[in-house]
Amino acid sequence: MNRISSVLSLALVAIGASCTGTTDSQATLVGNWISRESLSPSGYYTTQLTFAADGAFTDSVRMFGCYSGQSVNDLCAYTIMSGTYTTQGNKLVTKISRIATWDRFYGATSPESVQNVNTTLFDQGHFRITALTLTLDYLSYPADAPEPTTKVFLRAE
Repeated sequence: MNRISSVLSLALVAIGASCTGTTDSQATLVGNWISRESLSPSGYYTTQLTFAADGAFTDSVRMFGCYSGQSVNDLCAYTIMSGTYTTQGNKLVTKISRIATWDRFYGATSPESVQNVNTTLFDQGHFRITALTLTLDYLSYPADAPEPTTKVFLRAE
């Protein structure tokens, strides 16, 4: 009887550990992640991903110093996509419901443009987290054909 109890206890621990795997993967993703890349001929852009514990998701792309006469740190445009995310193991599914954009090209006081949408981001997305780095692997479509894409972000807390 003692042997059966031990086997059942071990099985319950194993089942519990496998159930927490999904929660743990989402928990490690929670927070802010950022990347920075140069623009040509001038300026740079940052991409900040925010994963909230409640499943909310934001992808904020901000461009700086890209117009003539701007200093390198002057905001020239942004796109902010928001929605929800889920994880299953290392699989990432993002659903975007709102896209807000603004561009200084139309004037410093020009209004933000907002669209309500129903789309996904990071098609067939998978992620890896090592130390303070988030690596996303997904399909992008730069020329109407799927292209395997990898993007690396650093934790920004």
